[in-house]
Amino acid sequence: MSNGRADLEVGDLIEIKYRVNRTIGAAGDGLVDKWIGAEVIYGEADERPIARLADGQMTDIRQYMTWRRVADHKDR
Repeated sequence: MSNGRADLEVGDLIEIKYRVNRTIGAAGDGLVDKWIGAEVIYGEADERPIARLADGQMTDIRQYMTWRRVADHKDR
């Protein structure tokens, strides 16, 4: 797991950790951690990388976000 934005390059496949509410009717209450797949689509040295989430939404990768690399752009 990594949080170094400099580690990310365009084309990398990552998963970003989100805390979301449990679905209504699910056992237990509160929040659950969920990993959402994404592809890095933009990255410049002085700016935050931008990723396209699996559902098509865009997000910038902020320093506080926890993410993990699934596949390096060179391995695809």
